[in-house]
Amino acid sequence: MIVNKSIKGLHIIFHQAHGLLAGKIANEIKEEFRPPHWFETLIAVCEHDDRQLNFKEKDYLSEIGVPLDFTEDKSTVKEVLERMEKIISSANNKSRWIRLLISYHLEFIYSDYKNSSKQIAQFFENEEIERKIILKVYKFSDVKARAYYEFLRFCDRLSLILCNDEAPDCERLLEINTSIKEETYFIKKSEDDTLVISPWIFTSAKFELSVEERILKQTQFSSAKEFESILMATPPSLKKWKLGKL
Repeated sequence: MIVNKSIKGLHIIFHQAHGLLAGKIANEIKEEFRPPHWFETLIAVCEHDDRQLNFKEKDYLSEIGVPLDFTEDKSTVKEVLERMEKIISSANNKSRWIRLLISYHLEFIYSDYKNSSKQIAQFFENEEIERKIILKVYKFSDVKARAYYEFLRFCDRLSLILCNDEAPDCERLLEINTSIKEETYFIKKSEDDTLVISPWIFTSAKFELSVEERILKQTQFSSAKEFESILMATPPSLKKWKLGKL
């Protein structure tokens, strides 16, 4: 989960909601920039971070009972491996194309674990074998397919920037990443708070995006059960942005 703090309390965005926002971003991008197998690609973008929050597996609280942002949550090798296996299994049951894109994404996120875990190294070796099989089916090279994966990576990164309110003030540029068509993309906030992406790759000259967040006034919890109960009982509100072309 994504955890932001303000004078109102804790702003919590589920990773599934972040994924949905990434999908909304993808849906606004011009057709000429989209990968093939568009519907499957869109599903992969929307679901690339599913299965991240499970209170039966973890409590997601610090030692003093404060909810942890996903960047603060230290997962064990066992947890990472189980998470990847679940995500791959779910993707594979939908479409091999979805599995291919998700496989690249897992490698992007968790490849550092290969040096410290033989199990995870073996997982990625198996994935490389599976990817070769899938690429033969779709008649794409690994290089070409990885270029298509960059579409997902752009949407993922921009969604995280929005969820975390990372766009700087005073029209300063923040790099999103180098991704689609090997371009480097930037975001800035204009005087009227409209967010400007450059280069502009979207169909409309302006559009709006939103994500659901839950704002908790209570910032410390005695147990995971208390945190889960209050979190799930809190009605979501919409966090909104306006994006526009200069």
